[in-house]
Amino acid sequence: MELDQLRSFVAVAEVRSFTRAASLAHLTQPAISRQIARLEGELGVRLFERYGRRVECTPDGKLLLPLAKAIVARADDAARMMREHAGMVSSRVRVGSTGTVFGHLLSPVLASFIKTYPKIHLDLIERDDTLLEEGVFNGELDCAIVTAWGSSRAAVMHLFTEEIMLVVREDHRLAGESIVSLADLAEESFLLPGHQLNTSNLLMDACRRAGFEPKVPYRANYLELSKALVRQGLGVSLLPKMFVSPESISGLVALPLKEHITRDLELIYSNERPLAVAARSLALHIRASLQESHGAE
Repeated sequence: MELDQLRSFVAVAEVRSFTRAASLAHLTQPAISRQIARLEGELGVRLFERYGRRVECTPDGKLLLPLAKAIVARADDAARMMREHAGMVSSRVRVGSTGTVFGHLLSPVLASFIKTYPKIHLDLIERDDTLLEEGVFNGELDCAIVTAWGSSRAAVMHLFTEEIMLVVREDHRLAGESIVSLADLAEESFLLPGHQLNTSNLLMDACRRAGFEPKVPYRANYLELSKALVRQGLGVSLLPKMFVSPESISGLVALPLKEHITRDLELIYSNERPLAVAARSLALHIRASLQESHGAE
């Protein structure tokens, strides 16, 4: 069984046509047909049923297809990594995160990476956590920086752990406290992110562990909007510590919680595909920069 045979099999299976597969692979149709015939002979099974110009995988073909795709993908990854390592090609890394993390946390880190590795081009993809995770799993993204929530499909590089703070108006009944328990907030309205951000799930679970279901009349993924709504007296908010610096919370007070709620920021990539050299260089640069600036372990 040769790699070229598997490539031809995958191409025919995906486009359901020997003619189109040959065109896409820059081969002749007889060449594609010979490769499929040799593969069928080696395996002792028929891989396609032919219906005029259209073909469909047989049950044996359907069984082989995901395995063949995985082998071809791994071979492509290996070839790309070796070319990058040898400096034969300029590299491109597709990295995703939320707009908030890109804007408040990653921009100086990415700028320093670009200066250090000028031949590596970064495609920055801004999405919510759930879509970032899916992009990593389906191969659309090389890696992503997300708030940890847990997935068996993701390989994880821990970046740092951050405390969650309570944010209230200066005239709020709890504004003068030195520390606040979540149980004291059971009757409050909360301004939280949407469900597609993992931070929201983390905070909802924390409230439930404190014995109440939080009332969330408004949701805002943009954290500056959450602060603005708190200033208008529409509720309280729970925000990561990096977003509550004194200069950013005019008219508000940030208070620690007795429960010491934290979030883990992680770089994730697929368990099924190794990071290419350029993507691994970016991941290590991000981890080193953030752990240095946040004093992480």
